Amino acid sequence: MIQTEPIGLVNTGLPLVLLGALALVLPRLLMRRRTRSHWEVALAIWASAGFLLLAGAVVFAVIYGARGIGIGTALAEAPLATAWFFLRLSGFAAVVWMPLLALVWLGMAQAVERRKGEDSVRNG
Repeated sequence: MIQTEPIGLVNTGLPLVLLGALALVLPRLLMRRRTRSHWEVALAIWASAGFLLLAGAVVFAVIYGARGIGIGTALAEAPLATAWFFLRLSGFAAVVWMPLLALVWLGMAQAVERRKGEDSVRNG
């Protein structure tokens, strides 16, 4: 069974910075430019959240594996428990990336409304 390591720069700071940066960039990559649909914005945000949760689990697994912890062995012996362990760590990291994702959502929604307003003025 894998045990949680103490908080450190590599096993906590690095994943938080990576996931935070991904939370700022990923929704914009998943959404069409110049969209006027709030549904597309919401879909991009929710897809980003799911991807960030999975990406966080992978990041933590890689960090633990690099520290010499037998991730392959742990997955072979208890795949669900190991996956849950890393998803749980990724969930803890959501404390940082979720507010960033919410701010990105707000910015994208405001951009949609701005474009709709511009269309309304242009079309009279």
